[in-house]
Amino acid sequence: MEFNIRPIAKACARTGKLFQPGETCWSALIEKDGRLVREDYSAEAWQGPPDGAIGYWKSVIAGTTESARPKLDADSLFDYFVQLSDAPNVVQQQYRYVLALLLLRKRRLILEEAIVIDDHPTMRLIGSAGEGPFDVPEQELSEDQIVRLQQQLFESGRSAA
Repeated sequence: MEFNIRPIAKACARTGKLFQPGETCWSALIEKDGRLVREDYSAEAWQGPPDGAIGYWKSVIAGTTESARPKLDADSLFDYFVQLSDAPNVVQQQYRYVLALLLLRKRRLILEEAIVIDDHPTMRLIGSAGEGPFDVPEQELSEDQIVRLQQQLFESGRSAA
């Protein structure tokens, strides 16, 4: 028997009415064709567990389906990274460093080599579409500074959306 249970549905299994945030919902787990299937019902459509239900429970529809962090696409982050290439102040250089780390994780930037420029360890990066090279000096940032810079970045991305 397969045990891959999907998350809550967007609409009632009986009426087809879309669920609204804060609304009460009933869910039932039923065996169908050798698989466990979840069915979700609005409070108005709930008439008790369906025949053959293995289990059932009551839930409240979440207020939003968006994740806590907005999704920022790699190309937008990359454009911002390029804009900061000649950043004169320290905070902008720190932003650029954090952006470089995010873009490395998203595979939009590639580490070509680690070099030393003016006695500072530096990442030489290239864009996944052949842009660059970009030299990004490593920054000595605390975990708190990195988190703060990321939060500011996500906030600016949310306000731009």
